Amino acid sequence: MKKAIASILLAALIVLPLAAEDITPTISVSGSAEVSVKPDTAYFSISASFVADTSEEARKLASGTISSAIEILTSEYGVEKEDIVTENLSINPEYKWTDGEQILVGQRASQDLRITITDLDIIGDIYDSLSALNGLTFSSVTLDKADKSAELEEARTKAVLDARTKADTYAEAAGVEVGKVLSISETSSYYPAYKVSNMRLMAADAEASTEYYADDITVSASVSMVFTIE
Repeated sequence: MKKAIASILLAALIVLPLAAEDITPTISVSGSAEVSVKPDTAYFSISASFVADTSEEARKLASGTISSAIEILTSEYGVEKEDIVTENLSINPEYKWTDGEQILVGQRASQDLRITITDLDIIGDIYDSLSALNGLTFSSVTLDKADKSAELEEARTKAVLDARTKADTYAEAAGVEVGKVLSISETSSYYPAYKVSNMRLMAADAEASTEYYADDITVSASVSMVFTIE
């Protein structure tokens, strides 16, 4: 029995070093990249919210303002009806607090729209035209590009090259060489549909037209890669 146990232990001591030699040494790195994109599409929101004695009165005030805004957008700026999307319709009681008591003020009706345009040069003009409508809120101007596939492909390529550069740096510092690629996995790709741009809407005075200044947007990619060590 003792001889059998000794034989098993001896076999294990012989096998373990051989198994360790079969392990392939690797370098694991990550890479990332961003690519600038020139926007060709803009999104913005408009909303109207009014309080009146009755829900019907409040609804008519909100609907009237929104209808006027839509007329301006479609007739003056050529915005297509399919590029105008209703995001919210609501009617709620409006209260105020007086001496710790909740008092009903009336009914609030709200309507929110999201607008899409492809002519970025008219954003300031649209802003000026809609600002003439009392009770209308203009907000959330966002830039985008309809087709970002080429820029995303470029970002992915650069992310892989970034990972390879890191692997070469680590290998050189360790006195080894990078071998073949064992795996590549994408950890993230970011191509925002509604990335908020650093757009500023500003007017010098009441008579001046509004100008806008927009930055490029970006798409990004990140990858994880494993290389063998030669």
